[in-house]
Amino acid sequence: MSRFFLRALGAVALLVLAAPAFAQSVDGCWATIDDDDGSVKSYVRIYSEGGAKVGDIVRLTNSGGRCTDCADRYNNRVLRNERIMSGFRADGNRYTGGSIIDPKSGRTYNALMNLVEGNSDRLYLRGYIGVRALGRSQTWRRAAASNCAS
Repeated sequence: MSRFFLRALGAVALLVLAAPAFAQSVDGCWATIDDDDGSVKSYVRIYSEGGAKVGDIVRLTNSGGRCTDCADRYNNRVLRNERIMSGFRADGNRYTGGSIIDPKSGRTYNALMNLVEGNSDRLYLRGYIGVRALGRSQTWRRAAASNCAS
C-alpha cells in the first residue's frame, strides 16, 4: 500500500473515532413546552455539576414568574434558579439515572434524556416511576442563552 493511502486511511480513522467528541452537548438554555398549546412555559439551564448534569428553572414565562397552580412547596412561589433536574450521567448518547421534579404536582420522577437524533436543538426527556413504559415524555427546544441570563 502506498504511504499516501495509509496516511489518508489513518486520518479518516481519527475523524471517525473523534466524532463523539464533536457531538452537541445538552448543556445550555432550554425552553419547556406546554403539552396542550405548544407555548413556552419556562426556561431551564442545564449544566454539569459534580460529574452529573443538573438543571435549574431560570424563569417562568407567565404569572410574573410565580407558579400559581403548583403543588405544595412550589405553590405561589417565584420559581427562579430552582433545581428541578439532578443526577443525569452520560450513558452512550443519552443521560440516565437522573431525576426531575414536576413543580405542578410536586412529584419527583426517575428520568432520562437525550438530544433528538438529527436535531441537536431538541431535547427528549422521559420521566417515570418504576417502569419507563409507564412514564411521560416531553421534548424541549434549545433557546437562546439570553433567555437564561440572570
